[in-house]
Amino acid sequence: MSVQRSEGTTGVSAGEELAVAPATPGNTAEELRTLLTRLLETQCRLAQASAGVIYLAGSSNRRAGVFARWPQRTNLLDDAAMDSLERLGAQATAGEGDRGRIESLTIADRSGLYGAGQTHLVLVAPLSASGKVEGAAMLVMPAGEEVDAERALTQLSLSSAPFETFLWRQQAMSETRQKTLLRQTLELIDATQQAQSARGMGSIMANDFARRFACTRVSIGMIQPGSDRIRLAAVSGAEDIDRKGPAADALEDAMEECALQDIELIFPPPQEIASEPGGKRVLRAHERLSQTFGPSSILSLPLRVEGDLVGVVVLEREANDPFPPAAIPLVRLVAEFIGPALYTRRLADRGVLAVTRDRARDLATWVVGPRHTLGKLIGLLALALILAATFVPIPARVTADAEIRAAVNRKIIPPFRAILAEVLVRPGEEVREGELLARLSTEDIELERLSLISERQELETERADAAVRGGPTDVARLDTQIEGVQSQINLLERQIEKAQIRSPIAGSVSRGDLEDFVGAPVETTQALFEIVTDRLVVVVEVDERDIGRTEVGQRGWLVSKALPDERVGIEVARINPVARPVEGANIYLVEALVLEEQGQRPAWLRPGMTGTVRLEAGTTTPIRAFLGPIVDEIRFNLWW
Repeated sequence: MSVQRSEGTTGVSAGEELAVAPATPGNTAEELRTLLTRLLETQCRLAQASAGVIYLAGSSNRRAGVFARWPQRTNLLDDAAMDSLERLGAQATAGEGDRGRIESLTIADRSGLYGAGQTHLVLVAPLSASGKVEGAAMLVMPAGEEVDAERALTQLSLSSAPFETFLWRQQAMSETRQKTLLRQTLELIDATQQAQSARGMGSIMANDFARRFACTRVSIGMIQPGSDRIRLAAVSGAEDIDRKGPAADALEDAMEECALQDIELIFPPPQEIASEPGGKRVLRAHERLSQTFGPSSILSLPLRVEGDLVGVVVLEREANDPFPPAAIPLVRLVAEFIGPALYTRRLADRGVLAVTRDRARDLATWVVGPRHTLGKLIGLLALALILAATFVPIPARVTADAEIRAAVNRKIIPPFRAILAEVLVRPGEEVREGELLARLSTEDIELERLSLISERQELETERADAAVRGGPTDVARLDTQIEGVQSQINLLERQIEKAQIRSPIAGSVSRGDLEDFVGAPVETTQALFEIVTDRLVVVVEVDERDIGRTEVGQRGWLVSKALPDERVGIEVARINPVARPVEGANIYLVEALVLEEQGQRPAWLRPGMTGTVRLEAGTTTPIRAFLGPIVDEIRFNLWW
């Protein structure tokens, strides 16, 4: 059954009986075990119990289970009984901390026939601290006797109060120790800051270590720049260090042994560490140092800066006075602070050349080291690209827009205003020189010509009559009139001849689809046909910035918008000496000829096509090609 724990006092003065002898400093587990054993003994005597156990819940540094028992040796509690008590303790720990209960426990009687059982009562009282159940005290009451279980349970609950007091005391002592560690660390760091150099700081650190921790010798070694070897930097009680002596070699070997394992080493190793498989360390150099210059107890700790090993400190004490476990956290804490301080002072003491050397070495280490591999690959790739862009030559080009035009073209306009009578060709047809292209209507001209012929015949008749009559004046006048009429006839005949429109050159008809205009009048300002030759020329619009790199005979390539995958070779034939403004820029028209392959030009080239031309202009580099226009612009605007 369960009962509520009573508040108040029991009237039993147990202060003297609950006194705990001081345990080893820092050994909290032993102190707690001693306290609980004495507490359990007192509770069993107060309640007149046959035996008792204390169960503690698990934590970060212990497993759940029975932590103390009384008496230490008893036949009453066998393995089965201990399992039952441990189960009851786990149940009590999982419950509320202000309640207790009474349970029954059957313990087998080994002397009885067929293992007859005895039934005992178990008083279970939780052990609480700050409202949290940390464990349970369980008392086994004698079998067969009248027991005031309620009163005994109340006494058991009240007598568990020293457990919480002990925990508060341990917390206070822990905080005190932490403050002491911090104060001593700050004092040591403050003392080392008074040194003027890294050597002086190391000497102060070594001497202060030796004084504070009662060491026979303290040695500090630092990793030398440019190597992985550790060299002695300071030894307590010594102003000058004999780095070639046997003691220095033994100390440096011990430091190397600590640095290689990168963990603190204790020689001789404590029994609780040496017995654990994961706690085994290689201590050959430490053992040799102790035997040669001792015997001594040695503690070595690595010095780190941002996780990287920079040195080792070795502390030596008398063999009969090893380092107490409580002192090791303080030494470790101090080492964590003095490592960066000494390393920083060493860096500050370097000269300009040493700083330059170390910076170059650090850079080289960073470049070839295993860290930041992706970033290094990207950086190397970028550097390779920059170097390639700076030094690798590439062909220089003059780039400009271009248009394909016919080398010769003729526009044919009507010789006079007339009506288009007939069209004999269409655009795209090949024509020969002098071939008839179209005819103009000549009906009016023919009628006027016939009229003039009749008038001429009449005048010739009158002249003949005048000659018979013998009038020279009339003959001369009529001759003049006849010549005038004949001139008019000749003019009309020439117009009739010109009405037959013929091609002035051999080529192709590029314009002149006039089928729909037959019968319509044409003006002398209207071109009827355009004849172009097969020979082509490329007109390149070169910007004035690039005209200085363009010359006659320069070769290049043309890419047309019609066939971007086809390149046509060209050669500059003529450069127009006068620029013309085009869309806010000055350009020079450069004529280039199409280079024929195997005696013929590409058949797909047509007049009027546009594209891009790139002319060869020597060599350059990618970075010069990119920055050249920017530099030229700066020079143009910032000259003086």
